[in-house]
Amino acid sequence: MPIRPDSHRASGRASRARLLDAAIEVIAERGIGATTHRAVAARAGVPLSTTSYFFASIDDLIVEALRSVIDAVVARLQPLTAALATGHRSAEETLDAVVAALTGTPEIHIAAQFEAYLAATRRPALQQEVQRAISACEHLAEAALHVVGGQDPHAGARAVVALIDGFALHRLAWPRKTDDTTTLTTALRAVLDSYAQHNPTALIEG
Repeated sequence: MPIRPDSHRASGRASRARLLDAAIEVIAERGIGATTHRAVAARAGVPLSTTSYFFASIDDLIVEALRSVIDAVVARLQPLTAALATGHRSAEETLDAVVAALTGTPEIHIAAQFEAYLAATRRPALQQEVQRAISACEHLAEAALHVVGGQDPHAGARAVVALIDGFALHRLAWPRKTDDTTTLTTALRAVLDSYAQHNPTALIEG
């Protein structure tokens, strides 16, 4: 069997990546149910046959696209979680860093992430990926709660993530002309403060 040159493999990786990016866009805009080989190929600007060359089925393409979104979520949050674990940031610096990480997420990835959440109830292949995303968010929240002196950071992390996800979902459903950073910062400060009430010196100054 002839060995394919590196340029051919690089071109193949680029085409596959372009298809995944296109699939994410289609999923975010139209939903998983409306994501087809034809729609993805058209968005990527490639022949229809290209999708079936790289992915055995539309389900495989959808799962891989959503997995790449989850990979991006984890890659964005893990370094911040590790940094918070060192304990070298103040409570206010922690809050600012968490809000910056959350509000810096591309809207298209947020929409695709919520599509993955819903699809995971019907697609077992996505359940583990969704759990990875939620776990990454919970680990970040738990690290932040440790910084502010939360009584039970592990349990409190779920409440913090529920607030974050609810905020992001509402932004998608009803975009408002408000300062999202300020709104989320205020809400997170209130929640983090409530978990740090046993240690007044750790409270975040408003």
